[in-house]
Amino acid sequence: MTVQRWINLYPLSLLLLIPMYIAFVMWVLSLTGGWGRLAQRFTAVEPFVGESWGWQSARFRGWCSYNNCLTVGANQEGLYLSVMSILMPFSLFHPALMIPWSEIEVETGKMLFGMYDTAQFRIGREERITVKIYGKLVKRVRQGAGSGWPLYNTEAMEKQAKN
Repeated sequence: MTVQRWINLYPLSLLLLIPMYIAFVMWVLSLTGGWGRLAQRFTAVEPFVGESWGWQSARFRGWCSYNNCLTVGANQEGLYLSVMSILMPFSLFHPALMIPWSEIEVETGKMLFGMYDTAQFRIGREERITVKIYGKLVKRVRQGAGSGWPLYNTEAMEKQAKN
């Protein structure tokens, strides 16, 4: 039986298969990208208070990209990550995360011939999930974190040494 004929015979079953497929894909992304593992310890229990930016991107574990679908926030307490609520079906298995800066190591750098900033976060003492952000978002997160930023003391000492 061809796919088209099956769809013609069972049109309502297609309505069930699409949400099941989306749920399955989101579950696999959550598991393989590390979001699910982080959610075991860092699920946000309260609404985020601080600066946040919608339609952002991040890469988990080096290959699992969340492109233009995240809300990223930062304050002195930690880093906030959530799949945007407007994209409700895609937030399945992706509860909002609030990760304290004490659980994050940051490595900053440049890419594309030094034109774009990057920040790679290693999150969780046991989990060690890498999350990478790019471009203007790096500066925004750093400013939102203020003195909570894990490299704040190192950067302040380097700045003093240059002066």
